[in-house]
Amino acid sequence: MDFLLLHPVSDWSLERVAALCDRRGWRLTIVTIESSTVGDRVATLHEWIRVPALSDSPRELLAQIGSRRFDAVVAGNEFAVIAADVLARELGLYHNDVDRIRASRNKALMRKLFTAYEVPQPRTVATLASAQDSRDVDWAAVAFPVIVKPVDMAMSLFVRKCDSRDEVEETLTRMAAFKTSRLTNYAFDTGALVEEFVAGPEYSLECVVRDERVVAHALTRKFVSPLPACYEVGHISGSDIPERHERALLEAVERIAASWGMAQGVMHVEFKMTPERLSVIEAAARPAGGHVPELVEIQHGLSLEDAYLHARAGLPWEPAPRTARSDWHGIRFGFEERSPADRPQSVDVVHVHDEPDGVLAGAEPFSVNRRTGFSLLRSASLDDLDRYIRTV
Repeated sequence: MDFLLLHPVSDWSLERVAALCDRRGWRLTIVTIESSTVGDRVATLHEWIRVPALSDSPRELLAQIGSRRFDAVVAGNEFAVIAADVLARELGLYHNDVDRIRASRNKALMRKLFTAYEVPQPRTVATLASAQDSRDVDWAAVAFPVIVKPVDMAMSLFVRKCDSRDEVEETLTRMAAFKTSRLTNYAFDTGALVEEFVAGPEYSLECVVRDERVVAHALTRKFVSPLPACYEVGHISGSDIPERHERALLEAVERIAASWGMAQGVMHVEFKMTPERLSVIEAAARPAGGHVPELVEIQHGLSLEDAYLHARAGLPWEPAPRTARSDWHGIRFGFEERSPADRPQSVDVVHVHDEPDGVLAGAEPFSVNRRTGFSLLRSASLDDLDRYIRTV
């Protein structure tokens, strides 16, 4: 089997996919921009294609691979989801519905589809093409606070809780200056959503979909930076979906898959959950980032990458028996601005990865470009692990 991975941007993620392909006897080719170093430590790559930029254009994608042919095309990051389906369609390979999968990247389209498929979600206050469009909003009728988010960026960049019109417009102005991804040279659409602010703990559900049904899933508790920004500072894996919400959540996920024309694949669904309410923040048509797949595999024995590659190649896949554990695993990201915290004796350090050179000058506090590494943790006490990871 020959796999093409479009624009991987993180070393750890590429290394997991490459190791999986090596074990399976599959050949792996990657495409990145010229300046990328993501594959420097991967000795098992079949080929590394370098291109000027990530594109969704069928003509450009076909020109970039030339006469090469593959058995599956896989997205290596969030921005490559559409390109992977566009190229797979052109090559006659398995793909999601190209027109509908665009809603997995464009949050304005996502909200419309979620409404049509009755997915619980925050209320949309306004959809703005630019900062100037804010003049057409009746701000006197808006109940603050609100959440402002770009329609097609990632990693919570410019997602912000705003308490006034001035804060909304300041966020929109900053957002408009950010035009391309430095990791892929992908050009962003202009535009933003203004949404109802939904309070409550944040989670994600990592899901494997077959025949538009969830056949495997794992719940992740997410911890975010102090408001008004919403950057992730840690995760915990090991808890189950509360019984009161399990059926409603899984049905909502399956409706999302149907709305995207996704018969098979892997989804990352982010949501707020309280005893009274579920509210889907957004969803993605690929495995999660932020080392979540590592947590899920350690905790549950579920390889999201294995499921994803099988789905993209149209190969049969069955989940392994779920690993029964009496402990929880978590990740605590390091930041120079993070306060020191005493680690409880009940919390064990499984692995530490330091990356102080990964900090990007000028990046916003607690953003992914401010991470100095992470600690992979294990504990038999969920309360202790929770308190340690949430402390910022």
